[in-house]
Amino acid sequence: MPTERTWAAALVLTWLLAGCASSPVVDDRVNVAPVGPAHVLAESGHEGQLVVWGGRIVGVRNLAEETELEIVSLPLDRGDRPRLSAEPGVRFLVRQAGFLEPMQYAPGRYVTVLGEVLGLDERTVGEYLYQYPVLEAGNLHLWPADPARWQNRTNFSVGIGIRL
Repeated sequence: MPTERTWAAALVLTWLLAGCASSPVVDDRVNVAPVGPAHVLAESGHEGQLVVWGGRIVGVRNLAEETELEIVSLPLDRGDRPRLSAEPGVRFLVRQAGFLEPMQYAPGRYVTVLGEVLGLDERTVGEYLYQYPVLEAGNLHLWPADPARWQNRTNFSVGIGIRL
């Protein structure tokens, strides 16, 4: 018969497991480099590294063989979700083989990408010449349009509550 100690240990383990956030694009067996888009801009030599980046889509272009997403980077939380309250960072390009529906991958939506760093590409933002880090997507996750559906909202409470 389980003791109080066993029940308490099971409860704590369940609580800890519920609090762990997992990535939608990568599992623990994949070796991901701790490199962000700003690192790729600042120094060469990151080509071929596997990284996880995320942010907000600002543009989408469907080409003959692939789709290109322009993304403003945001830092990611432990579950690889873009942190909405953070200041936007470096813009980067993601190349995904095939067609992505522009209405679904629309500007304003959030994504997380596991991909390989290809290098830099020079384009203009308005009239400004801009260096974009470029990723070849291996796994692309489009977050639900309503961020309230994907933000961590774990609440714990103890006691009896009455709501009127």
